[in-house]
Amino acid sequence: MEQLFEIETWINLLNQYKELGLLIPILLAMVESFIPALPLIGIVAINISAHGVFYGFITSYLGNILGSILVFFFFRAIIKPKFLDRFYHGIRLLRILNWVEKQPPLFLFMISCLAFTPSAFVNMSFGLSGYKKRQFVLSIALGKLIMIASLSLFGHSLVQIQDQPLFVLLSIFIVLVAYYLSHHMKKSSGIDNIHKD
Repeated sequence: MEQLFEIETWINLLNQYKELGLLIPILLAMVESFIPALPLIGIVAINISAHGVFYGFITSYLGNILGSILVFFFFRAIIKPKFLDRFYHGIRLLRILNWVEKQPPLFLFMISCLAFTPSAFVNMSFGLSGYKKRQFVLSIALGKLIMIASLSLFGHSLVQIQDQPLFVLLSIFIVLVAYYLSHHMKKSSGIDNIHKD
């Protein structure tokens, strides 16, 4: 237990993570799309610390966007044709799919920009709907580009916390603004109520 509080322990773990190459950071960011409990902001910070800003950003972005697309196509190609007919008449599912069908690509782009929206729920519900594949992929690819870039800024600031404390405060402020915007977007769109019902 004492080793967990020693900085050398974490430095050694980070060095071992770095030696695994670039595939592991991509897979780690990809897994977050399947397990929403994993903190994406922490994954990006680890990737930045291990591989630098550029490769940390690239691996985090590729992993997260690939994960989102895989979840979307899994629910579109496998879950929807085999299981959706059994549950289609449920009020909750019907509300979700009706909500999804009404959303323009701009809305999907905007919620993809924000790190605190329920991305797994969005990927699954859009996959179950009749939303156009091309619109989905393009919207989240552009939105997550901005989102991962902002998280990379925050992750980089954690690495530079001793040298640039003002930079850290600015990054924290940006993350708090993103959280507020995510909360506001969920309420105004109705996604929060649908997700809870």
